[in-house]
Amino acid sequence: MLNEVGQTATTAAQPYRQHIIGLPLQCSLFGQVARAATTIGLPSLTTEQDFPARLDENGDLFLDRWQVAALTRALPSWFTPETLEFMHTTHAAACDALVDASENAARVTASLDGAARKVWEDLANKMALVLAYGILSKFVPDILLRALADAGDAEPPPFPEQSAGAELMQNTFALYQACCALKYPPQRLQREWPRVSPEVFHLVSEFCNRQTGFGPLSWDSPGYEDPNYVVRLLHSAFDEVDAKEVRRHLSFVKRPAVARSTINMPTEIAALRHVLGFWLDFLERETWYVRRAFYVGMIPLLRRLAAQYRRQIPTLQLVDLLFLDIRELVAGTVDPAVIETRRRRYIENTEYLSLHGIEPSRLATMLGSS
Repeated sequence: MLNEVGQTATTAAQPYRQHIIGLPLQCSLFGQVARAATTIGLPSLTTEQDFPARLDENGDLFLDRWQVAALTRALPSWFTPETLEFMHTTHAAACDALVDASENAARVTASLDGAARKVWEDLANKMALVLAYGILSKFVPDILLRALADAGDAEPPPFPEQSAGAELMQNTFALYQACCALKYPPQRLQREWPRVSPEVFHLVSEFCNRQTGFGPLSWDSPGYEDPNYVVRLLHSAFDEVDAKEVRRHLSFVKRPAVARSTINMPTEIAALRHVLGFWLDFLERETWYVRRAFYVGMIPLLRRLAAQYRRQIPTLQLVDLLFLDIRELVAGTVDPAVIETRRRRYIENTEYLSLHGIEPSRLATMLGSS
């Protein structure tokens, strides 16, 4: 990871990742990440200028190798059992707070009309903080792993007993089996969707509700929240496969790993392994946290905000709010001309739209306004 960062950032003009996102609303959230990162409490990360990442107007992510190097130098000497526990506690709290805020957003806005902007601002701040951890995850786990080696730990890295990806794979296979049991193998399911039996329709819809958050980083790209995406996935993954063979492979995934006990470890090594284990699990969930927050929390808030703004601009559509930024939505600054300019720029970025599989109807579909 760290070598990749260093090599990729050697040339200032070369992005770490290209066209990672393109929706103006999502891009504006990235603009708040540096400020959020200053609240994490890490050494050499006390001002916004210390944060090693930036996103340009094309949705390209850049990492500053000098700032990454500064953090890489500062962290190992900062590590103590106490500071490592602080790192773990604050990281876990940020993730838990975002999950709670995401789940509560729709319920809050349903009862408190005037609180929508306040809830929106709070949710956006929590999303920006988890995004900051996502950027740090590009190199912090390597620093921790190196610190473990320097401390004399020769054990394998403390990967989670079951990864988020493995669990998702098991759940997807279970959906495939359930649909087959109802006489809807992948080929028939794809051919007839959404005109399927009520039982199958309910199965797929509930699966999507539970798995919302898994998918690409870009919110406008289809993911597991989209039944059409899931139906296509079932077809590509399981059509004409040997179900017994798949089940056999999954049985290995289900076997719990035997985690090494930290009871007899030196305190420093035990603390390093504890916090590294959380980062390794976070690597598979970082996109899930923020993507789920958008679909579960932000979209209900956007509906409420759109209803408020239509009192001033009757022609405003829900999808228009995707072309504003976070601060404009908080302040209530809605300019139709600005929306139209950004929409045109977004639609004309055919390279981005093609790369992320975004069809013309996608924005309305993901907002439930089609």
